[in-house]
Amino acid sequence: MKKKFLSVLLCLLMTASVIAGCGNTSSDSSENSGAPEEESSGEEEAADTTDSDGSTEGKNTFVDGGTELSLWTFQELHVGFYTEMADKWNEENPDQPINLTVTTGESHSVQNKLLVACQSGEGTPDIADIEVGYYGSFLKDGYLLPLNDVVAPYEEEVVMSRIEMYGDDEGNYYGIDFHVGASVCYYNMDIMDEAGVDPATIVTWDDYVEAGKIVLEKTGKPMCAVETTDLFLPQLMLLEKGVQYVDDEGNPNINTKEHAEVLDYIREMINLGICEIAPGGYFHAEEWYGHLNDGGVASLSMPLWYMGRFTDYCEDLNGKMAIYEVPVWNEGDTRAVLQGGTGTSVIKYTEHEDLAKEFLAYAKLSEEGNEYIWNTLGFDPIRTSLWTDPDITEDPDNKFLQYFQTNPFDILNANGTDLTAPDISGGYSATYSVLVSTTYANAFESAVDEDAKELLTNEQASVIYDP
Repeated sequence: MKKKFLSVLLCLLMTASVIAGCGNTSSDSSENSGAPEEESSGEEEAADTTDSDGSTEGKNTFVDGGTELSLWTFQELHVGFYTEMADKWNEENPDQPINLTVTTGESHSVQNKLLVACQSGEGTPDIADIEVGYYGSFLKDGYLLPLNDVVAPYEEEVVMSRIEMYGDDEGNYYGIDFHVGASVCYYNMDIMDEAGVDPATIVTWDDYVEAGKIVLEKTGKPMCAVETTDLFLPQLMLLEKGVQYVDDEGNPNINTKEHAEVLDYIREMINLGICEIAPGGYFHAEEWYGHLNDGGVASLSMPLWYMGRFTDYCEDLNGKMAIYEVPVWNEGDTRAVLQGGTGTSVIKYTEHEDLAKEFLAYAKLSEEGNEYIWNTLGFDPIRTSLWTDPDITEDPDNKFLQYFQTNPFDILNANGTDLTAPDISGGYSATYSVLVSTTYANAFESAVDEDAKELLTNEQASVIYDP
């Protein structure tokens, strides 16, 4: 067990910045919306505090006699969501009220602290947000409780792939996500119009490359960018080929011919000048946001939850961006791929298992929770009834619908609920650490002349995974 723990911990430490998911580190977010603490008879208003280690806390409105629950998250934006949902829970369930304390901090630190607490069995929260890049480590060692019983009432109303991906081979699932995370292509229509290219005509990656050549010739702008410290573009292209980063047994599986084909395809786009290395190395860097906002690139393939990055960091692109389906390898292939994610889970050491599970399902799967997730966070909701509700899809006051020229719900309705999800089981966390720390930096920067298959063989050999 000691060897296994050290192996997992080393893999976590190798990941200097895990960005895969609906959130980034807490520094890449707005302040949460807790109200200041007030004295009152029998009730105490929600409060936010900052601890000496830099972590912050938010609380819902105190209810006398309420059960104390704790929740850890890595994203400040999630604090307001959970505390508001706790207040709504208390309104609807006065017979079992909760007093929820939500603690947030820098992503890497929170996930490491959670792992250590789970390993020791001491100091764990009742509920935790776990980023997709880390999730396999917690699932593999049995630190999470199955949620099948509390999810069952919602199964016909939500995108189950966003729950089943946080599961095991026995049909149990342990996490619930915030969003679908459907991958789309964002186009800067000022650039596309100047080039005379209609994104609606782009179906395949070959179409995309040909369009990129025209865009480069007419505007001098690259068509897209690729990260060196994250994996969104290569993962998207690989999932479209039906290939995962781990095999059916959960073992690292990055030295495949399909992965080599993806690397070579992106390398060729770079050589043509239609793809660039993202400034800052990834799509959540300050340098990248400035470059994107300045119209430095014509398009970007990312999940729908990235809409909030545009509204938060790219004010100058307001009204200029359009959302279309992602390109595919062959016409007729599925254009329904999901990426990123946060599996919110109940930790097995909780003393309030039933209540923690019921609150989690209510927060993440109810209409109230999904409306907040869409209207405030800008995440594509996993509750499908919202996709066809005109009060949601045609809301003139919604800032995300105002910002983009096209409607994201059109893509969700076109692709349906049968989405291809990443397999995050077994050695995914360890594999992810290598991919974002060395593999893609080597493939697109330092070792661009190395044969792709040989490079991937060497990279796989460096994955530390103890099944």
